[in-house]
Amino acid sequence: MSGAFGYRGGKMFANIIRWVKKEEGQAVVELAITLPILIMILCAIIDFGWLFTNQNSIDNCSREGARFAIVHSSSTTAIADHVRAVAPDYLADSLVIKVTFTNSASPRLGDVKVEVSSDVDVLTPLTGVFVQGDTMNLKSSSTMKVE
Repeated sequence: MSGAFGYRGGKMFANIIRWVKKEEGQAVVELAITLPILIMILCAIIDFGWLFTNQNSIDNCSREGARFAIVHSSSTTAIADHVRAVAPDYLADSLVIKVTFTNSASPRLGDVKVEVSSDVDVLTPLTGVFVQGDTMNLKSSSTMKVE
């Protein structure tokens, strides 16, 4: 048989397959193109997860500090000590805590605002390019009515 589907067509198809299978440097080129993108994505996942976890911790610290202030104490040092006790160990020493009572004459008759901030180190140098430095300042505040 001859024609498009005969013996000749089969041999031509085999030659095309052999020609297409010559991929000697293709894998290296594909790796060189995709690897930087994959590394950037991996760095972003690691850093944003780290920063998100720390932001959650700082949010929790400000909320716990405000809750402690409305129930237990009007002493700003006691509130700051409680906030540091609630914070994770690696973050407790670097916290900047500001406690403000709206009614300074009688703190039990107003609101309390607890502001917590900290400079958190980024983990990968790639993210450092986007945040202009090696640290990122994370802040949180909570305001509650004193009971």
